[in-house]
Amino acid sequence: MDLGLIAQQFQQLDWTAFLLAIAVGGAIGFERELHGRPAGVRTHMMVCLSATIAIRASLSVPTVLGESVVGSLVFDPNRLAAGIVTGIGFLGAATVIRSGDIVRGITTGACVWAVAVLGIVIGQQHYALALVGAGAMLVVLVGFDWVFRWVTPVVYRRLVVLGSGTDLTGISASLREVLKGNGIRIQDLAGRVDPVAQCYELDAYIRCRNLLQAPELLSRVAAVEGVSSAEWAPIES
Repeated sequence: MDLGLIAQQFQQLDWTAFLLAIAVGGAIGFERELHGRPAGVRTHMMVCLSATIAIRASLSVPTVLGESVVGSLVFDPNRLAAGIVTGIGFLGAATVIRSGDIVRGITTGACVWAVAVLGIVIGQQHYALALVGAGAMLVVLVGFDWVFRWVTPVVYRRLVVLGSGTDLTGISASLREVLKGNGIRIQDLAGRVDPVAQCYELDAYIRCRNLLQAPELLSRVAAVEGVSSAEWAPIES
């Protein structure tokens, strides 16, 4: 082990890049941590720092090995950056969780991918670009979060209605009337009838604004004559 070479390498290290990678990754990870996401401060720090280390290593190879050795080898930081961006997608996908019709973690997955990009930029010593990019990301995460709290999103739901009888035409007409009165549009309506048991099942796939009216709507549907139960069910993928 050449201690002199190690000491020389320590002097050549870009400590600014490492500290900036930790700060940038930690800032974005802290915002995700506040929202209770699985990928928090430490995950974002590690992704940003590791990307920075990889890029710095690829750029410092000619200095460490010498031009005579590197002359017969190919070290392309751009290829390494492309590999980092592609590979980090698997880690980002691991943060996406689906529970029924609700999908969580897509923004966190995008943040993990974004801090990897910031790490690449920092590793290439474009510090101003990294700071501006990190600031813009925090504005999107924090500022637009307040804006979209006032936006009522469109949601897609599946309403399952059970009841007695075999007159699906009359029941479906009553169901359409109730849903239309609440400003809800039916995209598709499927039904099954059991002539022996004299019962039916209606599956209504609807599109509506999320106005937190689900309990009230179920009460109105259940009050329709011939309906024994009504419930929201997950949409089968």
